[in-house]
Amino acid sequence: MTNYSNSRLSTFQQCKFRYKLQYIDKEKPDFEHTAETFMGGLVHEILEKLYRELKGGFLNTKERLVEFYEKEWDENWKDDNVKIVREGLTSDYYKAMGKNFIENYYERNKPFTQAKVVDIETEDFIDLKDDNKYHIRIDRLVKSEDGTYFVCDYKTNKNMKSQGEVDEDRQLAMYSLWVKNHFEDCKNVKLIWYFLAHNMELVSERTEEQLKKLKEDIENEIIEIEACTDFETNKTPLCGWCGFKNKCPEWQNERNSSLLKYKNV
Repeated sequence: MTNYSNSRLSTFQQCKFRYKLQYIDKEKPDFEHTAETFMGGLVHEILEKLYRELKGGFLNTKERLVEFYEKEWDENWKDDNVKIVREGLTSDYYKAMGKNFIENYYERNKPFTQAKVVDIETEDFIDLKDDNKYHIRIDRLVKSEDGTYFVCDYKTNKNMKSQGEVDEDRQLAMYSLWVKNHFEDCKNVKLIWYFLAHNMELVSERTEEQLKKLKEDIENEIIEIEACTDFETNKTPLCGWCGFKNKCPEWQNERNSSLLKYKNV
């Protein structure tokens, strides 16, 4: 039995060698976060705080949330464990970016009375065949009076997906399958992506047939993963954000070539 997730499946698709190091060999990466993932995780934490305390009857001010964000940033940023990949950028740049995301989101969505918050940071599993499981983690689950559930997900990366891309996205689609299976009063599920860098949202839905096929596709992909014996490398521009780059033979060859050129100068 193995627990799978969207990130685990995506890692296999992107680079089988990294998949082996991370999930099979369980190697420790060279750094815990990139600047983007550190900032994204902290923004998620602030929005979780906003809605969790709102559910308890307390509405945070925008200023209080920003103050908490900046305090957490200063206390938790460590230069030796957060990698800045993009040249010329600094911790302050990413800190200001996250602050901007929080402020814009707050202004766009206040007073936060649109629908009932069912749960925040929901975690569970969907059963798959061969005793495997698929990990569910929903940023925010909301319900309207007509029985529609909303699976809400915050995205802090700079690239905004198209409507066609979210209509094909499997992460939130699998989450909607979990919602349908767990709430008897569920009449419909809508998936909402909050693209914080653009201060915009996209909404999508799935049919029962689409969800059935998606689950089957994931189960078949897992069969491929578990049968894999050749964990080949895949050199792309994304390698700069990989914590296993120094263990990769593709980059080892490049380092050796650069060293040889240096010695021959």
